[in-house]
Amino acid sequence: MNLSILMRLSLLVGFAFNTAVASVTVTVNQEQYIFTHEPRLVELLAPIANQANWYWPSAALYQADNIQLEEKRQLLITSLSNLIQRYRTQNPETAKSIEQLQASITNWRLAQRLPIKIDYDLARMVAAANPQLPKGKYILAITPRIDTVQLFGAVNETNKISHLAHADVSEYITDQTLSNLADTDIVILIQADGRLIKAPVAYWNKTHQEVMPGSQLFIPFKQSSFDPEFATINQQIMTLALNRVQ
Repeated sequence: MNLSILMRLSLLVGFAFNTAVASVTVTVNQEQYIFTHEPRLVELLAPIANQANWYWPSAALYQADNIQLEEKRQLLITSLSNLIQRYRTQNPETAKSIEQLQASITNWRLAQRLPIKIDYDLARMVAAANPQLPKGKYILAITPRIDTVQLFGAVNETNKISHLAHADVSEYITDQTLSNLADTDIVILIQADGRLIKAPVAYWNKTHQEVMPGSQLFIPFKQSSFDPEFATINQQIMTLALNRVQ
């Protein structure tokens, strides 16, 4: 057996061995980090902490391969398809806005967001902020500060808009933004750090609520006895948006 074949066999055996003993696999911005043990958070963050000026408040850790999220997405897509068919004839513009929302949700990358604060300095100093990762596959979403906010839901156009410093959530919304199915009393704010906040925006109930850069603004569908399915659709969208990999 010549040397070339031996080298190839050696590489294959080594790859198979590493795969077999791998305990934790984490994907970070298209790169994979493989641990043969269950690492602490700080072990994961150490090699990448100083690679860029990361915006730590929006960093998030997700557990990959969540079948339930995909099942929920398919249920939602079906519900939105039914709405599109309903409004296609009587209100084409409304049908178009729902189609945009459906297309956007179809392309979302979903994984189960874990309730872990991701901060390298904090993980080094505080034991409680440095948990051990159980065996499994993970995604670490970490980027520099993103100065946009994602707007979607019962809007005329799913869009990214510029982040407004110190602005109230209501300042992102105009009458031209909303579709005729929108709930005009409330906005669901999904902060970049994972908090879900139901922010009142009507003149009679508004309270000041600022938006973190990189957050999501979901305009819910107005619920009524004529459209009882909107309550379920709103909840489904919120669940998926909370587990959307940024």
